[in-house]
Formats: sequence, structure tokens, C-alpha cells
Amino acid sequence: MKDLQEERFSNSKYIKPKRYTYIGNDEKKYTWDFIEAMDSVSIFLYHSQKDSFVFVKQFRIPLWDYQRRNNLQVDEVGYSIELCSGLVDKKLSLEDIAKEECIEELGYAPKNLEKIGEFYTGFGSGVSRQFLYFANIDENDKVSNGGGVDGEEIQAVWVKRKDFKQFSKENPIKTPLLEYAYLWFKGKN
Repeated sequence: MKDLQEERFSNSKYIKPKRYTYIGNDEKKYTWDFIEAMDSVSIFLYHSQKDSFVFVKQFRIPLWDYQRRNNLQVDEVGYSIELCSGLVDKKLSLEDIAKEECIEELGYAPKNLEKIGEFYTGFGSGVSRQFLYFANIDENDKVSNGGGVDGEEIQAVWVKRKDFKQFSKENPIKTPLLEYAYLWFKGKN
């Protein structure tokens, strides 16, 4: 990546800044700023032949900006480890969007998805729903190289099931949903 610059913007197809004012119980006027964001799907993938979980390593500009502004010293500034995920921005079922994301990001087309749950996130800064799925994959599901689309530079991160706890300790830049999905998996198996 080169020529990374901050620019002002007034509209986006992904988020919409909003402001509400209101009078509180104390009769004072208050303001609340937030963003209207899109819902998303995330998939916890387990590769049965490799006895491994597969996650996504991706550069995230908001994370890079946060780390830079707060002078945080990390090995790879701006990189996170996440579940395979995507926005609900197509007129497809949630399951079809989830399968499409698995193909785009990691090159696997899961045959079956199991819904783990549905969550609301960002109560103070912008509420959206996140739909969490599980898929068991193997090499028969491999259909492409993955790597992302539209400028995404995604790398697969393979973690043996027996090594997850150590992986989790060594990689603090990950989403809480990844940990939650692992606990769900552990409770089920």
C-alpha cells in the first residue's frame, strides 16, 4: 500500500454519520453523534482434515489510525486477525453472503453453515447486527486461492485446534467474536 492519506468525506455507501439532540430528564439539551452502519456476517471455519481453524489476517485502516494516534507499539501496525466476514450489502440470503465471503477471502465454499448466533454491536457509536456462523470445511471445498476482492489483501491464518490457547495469548489484535466462536466450538466438541 502506498500514498495512504486522510481525506474529508461527506457521504459513503458504507456508513452515514448522524446526530441527534434531545432534552434530558434534567431539562438540559444533549447531543449524540454516531454512525449508521451495515449489518455483517462472520464465519468460524474449522478444517477437519487439518484439525485447524482458519482465520483472516487483514490490514484495517481504522486499526492503523487508532494505533498510530495512540502511539501503540505492535509488530504489524494495522493488521488484525479476524473471522472470515463481510457486509450484508447484497440482495442474497445471509447464508449465501457468508458462503460468498468464504470463497472470496479464503477460497473455500462450505457446503453447510450452522448459525451460532446474532449479536448487536456498537451501542454507543453505531448499532449494527452481526450474524455468526460455523462451517466445517475440508480440501474438497477448496475452489479458489481466496485473498479478497476490491483491494483487500487477505492472508489465511491456520491455527491447529490444540494450539488455539497459545495463539490467543500471542495475538492480542483480534476481535472478541473470534474468542466467542472458539468457546462455542469448544463447548460443542
